[in-house]
Amino acid sequence: MVRVAGLEAVSGLRPADVRWDLRGIADLLEEAFASDLDEVGQRIIREMRFWSRLGWLLKGLEWFLPPGETFAPGYVWVEGRRVVGYTMVRRFRPGSEGWLIANVAVAPGFRGRGIGRALVSACLEYARAHGARWAALQVRADNTPALRLYRSLGFVEIGRIQIWHREAWRGPFLPSLSPTIPGYRVRPARPGEAPTLAAWITAAENPAMRLFEPLGLLPMALAPWPFGRRWKTLWVLETEGGEIVALTVWIRREGLLTLRAFLAGSGTPLHARWLVETALMEIPPGLPVMAMTGEEPPLSAALLSLGFRPVRTLIGMRHDLKAGSSEAASGSPQGR
Repeated sequence: MVRVAGLEAVSGLRPADVRWDLRGIADLLEEAFASDLDEVGQRIIREMRFWSRLGWLLKGLEWFLPPGETFAPGYVWVEGRRVVGYTMVRRFRPGSEGWLIANVAVAPGFRGRGIGRALVSACLEYARAHGARWAALQVRADNTPALRLYRSLGFVEIGRIQIWHREAWRGPFLPSLSPTIPGYRVRPARPGEAPTLAAWITAAENPAMRLFEPLGLLPMALAPWPFGRRWKTLWVLETEGGEIVALTVWIRREGLLTLRAFLAGSGTPLHARWLVETALMEIPPGLPVMAMTGEEPPLSAALLSLGFRPVRTLIGMRHDLKAGSSEAASGSPQGR
């Protein structure tokens, strides 16, 4: 068992408390993830600082929320009342038997002391105690110490997510006009196709993408104006017989366009480029573009040819809590 201190502790591991930890958590996340924070992450940190002023109100509201769905679910490590470590653990969705572990952060001056191990181990024990069958997390592929830690705790890789970026262009996108492919066609998705396309995406995407970037806006992307977008947001590449080969969808968040691209096993770089090129022609100029894919080589080749650059690779990892023993998650911090 991981040793967890009470809420009155001034040093060590304890449950996060929304009344007095929220600002400290925001400061820690900003420091620990400074190089990775996008506009969405910065907005979340600003909101955490704002809500920290109402911590006692949030604590009262938590009485009506189930475990794993509160405002600051997880654990902190404090030194002299300063939050120097934090890990969030929450249900994948309400009522789910799967839990997500996220924002594993330790202040730079306190790393290498076993704090991260203690935080993640406590989250695993908490999830298991509340009926979790599995837990999952996401980590940068180049974060070797974190990968070593998670593997030692029983996590295994389930898939990878590639993040791409392309700078905004001032005028309309001018493609090189890839030739059409005989026997195939590209078309915008039609209202009423959401169930079919959602099922196709579920079969095509890797498990890591499904866990951490669920495609919740698909029905809205297909809705008619004024509920949908003025510009087309979802494109399908299919055979003349109607068999889907590839699909792209735009999601707009915090002034940034995110392109989600999916490719069947039979898809080629030419298929992918033709589809992405068509999608790019429909967006307004002046916005930077991010793309999220698995590590499909045809999609990577198409994005590179269209001016995207790879930013980072994220690894999705999963821990089967029912199959493994609790010993793997009970490591104690060493060398504090």
